[in-house]
Amino acid sequence: MDTNKSYQIIRVAKKYYELHMGQLEIAQEEGVSKSTISRMLQKAIDLGYVKVTIDAPVESVKEMEDKLKNIFHLKEVFVSPNLVDDEEINLRDTCRALAGNLDKYIIDNTIVAVSWGNTLNCLAGQIQPLKAKDIKVVQLNGGVAKSASSTGASQIVDALTMAGHGVGYMFPVPAIVDSKLTSDILQQETQVKNVLRLAKEAEVSIFSIGALSKESILYEVGYLKEEDFQALEKNKAVGDIASRYFDINGNIALKELDDRVVGFGLEELREKEWTIAIAVGVNKVDAIIGALRAGFMNVFYTDEKTARELLNRCA
Repeated sequence: MDTNKSYQIIRVAKKYYELHMGQLEIAQEEGVSKSTISRMLQKAIDLGYVKVTIDAPVESVKEMEDKLKNIFHLKEVFVSPNLVDDEEINLRDTCRALAGNLDKYIIDNTIVAVSWGNTLNCLAGQIQPLKAKDIKVVQLNGGVAKSASSTGASQIVDALTMAGHGVGYMFPVPAIVDSKLTSDILQQETQVKNVLRLAKEAEVSIFSIGALSKESILYEVGYLKEEDFQALEKNKAVGDIASRYFDINGNIALKELDDRVVGFGLEELREKEWTIAIAVGVNKVDAIIGALRAGFMNVFYTDEKTARELLNRCA
């Protein structure tokens, strides 16, 4: 596209969205038809010049919320309504709900421990400035990529650190290494020990729940080898939290693999004041059930479709 055409599209978009001019008025000024202006406005969206967002409040589906809270003895549950049949939009709405409630969990000087992954990356994009100041944000598990593909592990740490005027602490190692010996040695390194200590001291933990899938970041970036994946399937693993895989009852599914993880132990999550899990997608239901049965979280954010499947399975 030539520069003049690009400038015209931007000019038309500014007139319509910023000056609130009508399409017919713009068409007359530009010397083109109204239908041409309509196409230019759509082109501006397609090219990313214009981003349309809907910032309506997300209200929890109260009936499902109460049922899940009672069945699994949770402090809080938030079920975002599925206003459209699109999982990406539903995940974004659920993340927006959690982001909007963070002031409830995070106060001045709070230490927040976080996992990473696609869901937490989505959450990072929804976080707004917090009332809290001087917070510390620490990773629950290593996030250094083993391949050219990025894990995006720093996004949630950076977003929360900026929002809470705090300091971020990254795990400067891979999530899963080649042997237990390597994991043990790394966890004796001073920087890693400091991060693990902060994670243990954290009052709040925020994490996603992943399904056992070859579409997960752990598989895509090379943390999980094919033989690992097959062994997890054989041992009936259903999903992971912070790179630690468990079965439908929340028990570690493959000890040999778990010994190679560099990070926080799942059993320690139960000691936190707020352990906040966020998970959207019926493909994650088995993993969510395992995490709930094990008591890894006391706060749960999900969407209506996922909640309905959970209730069908567990009510």
